[in-house]
Amino acid sequence: MFFKALAFDFDGTLASDDRIGPGVREALERARQAGLRLILVTGRTFFELSRVCDCLEFFEAVVAENGAVLYYPGSAMIRDQGPPPPTRLLAELDRRGISYQVGRVIVGAARGDEAPIREALAAVGVNRVHVYNRTALMLLPAGVSKGTGVQNALRFLGLSFHDVLAFGDAENDLPFFEVCGWRACPADGMALVKERADWIFPGENGAAVAAAVVGPVLQGLLPVQFSARHRIPLGWAAETSEPVAIPARGVNVLIHGDPLSGKSWLAGALVERLVAARYAVCVIDPEGDYQVLSRLAPVTWAAIHSEQDMVRLLTRLERNLGASVIADLSALPHARKVDVIEAGLRAIGDLRRRLGRPHWVLLDEAHYSLHREGVAEEALAIEERGFCLVTYLPSWLRERVVKTMDVYLLSRVTAPEELAFLSVSLPGIGSSGDWPAAMLPQLPRGKFVVVQPDPSGVPMALTFVAAARETMHVRHVKKYADSQVPPARRFFFRDHDGRVIAAAESLHGFRHAVVAVPGDVLEYHADRGDFSRWVLDVFADRELARQLEKSVARWRRGEIPDLGRAIDRLILNRYGPET
Repeated sequence: MFFKALAFDFDGTLASDDRIGPGVREALERARQAGLRLILVTGRTFFELSRVCDCLEFFEAVVAENGAVLYYPGSAMIRDQGPPPPTRLLAELDRRGISYQVGRVIVGAARGDEAPIREALAAVGVNRVHVYNRTALMLLPAGVSKGTGVQNALRFLGLSFHDVLAFGDAENDLPFFEVCGWRACPADGMALVKERADWIFPGENGAAVAAAVVGPVLQGLLPVQFSARHRIPLGWAAETSEPVAIPARGVNVLIHGDPLSGKSWLAGALVERLVAARYAVCVIDPEGDYQVLSRLAPVTWAAIHSEQDMVRLLTRLERNLGASVIADLSALPHARKVDVIEAGLRAIGDLRRRLGRPHWVLLDEAHYSLHREGVAEEALAIEERGFCLVTYLPSWLRERVVKTMDVYLLSRVTAPEELAFLSVSLPGIGSSGDWPAAMLPQLPRGKFVVVQPDPSGVPMALTFVAAARETMHVRHVKKYADSQVPPARRFFFRDHDGRVIAAAESLHGFRHAVVAVPGDVLEYHADRGDFSRWVLDVFADRELARQLEKSVARWRRGEIPDLGRAIDRLILNRYGPET
């Protein structure tokens, strides 16, 4: 379920002629059975609401008197959010013959009596804010509104505003709209309310709301991914300087590019913007590339050594509405990382079902854990959206995962098998199905391609320049020594007759092989420049390629007696020992 709570205005939204009808009651009950938490929001006095609403027990929180009174039916707890009206004000209204209703905090009157009410307030020196609701006028202490009341109720219930859909119809609902992530109104709502709503449902009053709840809300049919208000900015179109953004909710994102092409930098920038927009984010970082993001105020970083460490870190998302976390798995042996990631994904699934958080899960090096032999299928609720996968080998991802990707963020891609994967995964982009082969290999650093569907579902590609990051991206080059490359990109050691003597699928594997193969095999590849070319083409490590060329030149000059040992030490010094 995308939403975790529904918040309803009473008059004109749920109720008609002071009553919530049978159809609306049934819709509310079905929402409760689906696990949604219900909040009632009204300008009515608490006493009057208790008289006219006979189903208060349906709601986990009641925000009455335009935010001035909070009531929690489950515990019968009531909390006033302001002082009662001064008796001298009520006496002055009586003296002037002004009709009014008095609540625990609020004073309600007819909007037509506003002028004499202002005179009465001035006469007794009382400061009360005027709030309008169609033909009604409400007098409230300063700083109290439906918005502040709903904010306090959400904190008490442990709900993020991002997960709440608000229903209202009149001008006093606007402050309440502002503190809820999503907004809706019936077709007979006031014009200024419709202007700020994400969705306008056909019909009037409670009938419109009931139909919306049992229809598009509970059936998950609301197109949240196309909301113009809920977008995450990325940068500007390279050709037009128009802003470029992607949906903030309801999508999965794949970030893909060659090693050292900028994809991890872009992933960090996306996390920064999500955190700034107050989304709860969990970064699962297998190789230690995201610790720098812990400088952002609501982000907690932790080194993970076990499944228990992962689950313990995730409890911060439960206790703190504004928390985001980074789980750094770089200290774990490679064989243990998949198990810990699986435990984390299971815990995240439970949190999302109960609380709706984290809103986003960013999984780096996704090809290691989401290939066919990776995490268990039931641990990955990827169809629920809100996943961002970062990888330079998307062709390794299991088919189920690939099918759920909605938005692609691409940096430079040169590997033929990955370009072929994109052509199959993103058909119909541009003038031909092989568009990545023409565009992505030449993409300069600092420029990216976003592919996302338009409202009609047609994928559109756009080159953009990314906005600056707040935190400095620090690359941990050590991880590339452990990275396994696809079979076609392995280094094959051959003799002069072309026979394969050994093969290496990683830099550490290359280290072990280069000291074991015969000297004539090393000579064969050194004369062809194969070592530096492989490192440059597969790992894009220009510095290591340059050092390899220097070592080969020194070996030819007799300055290095054992080329294999020299290459082994060179890689070991640059990347460190294998994990």
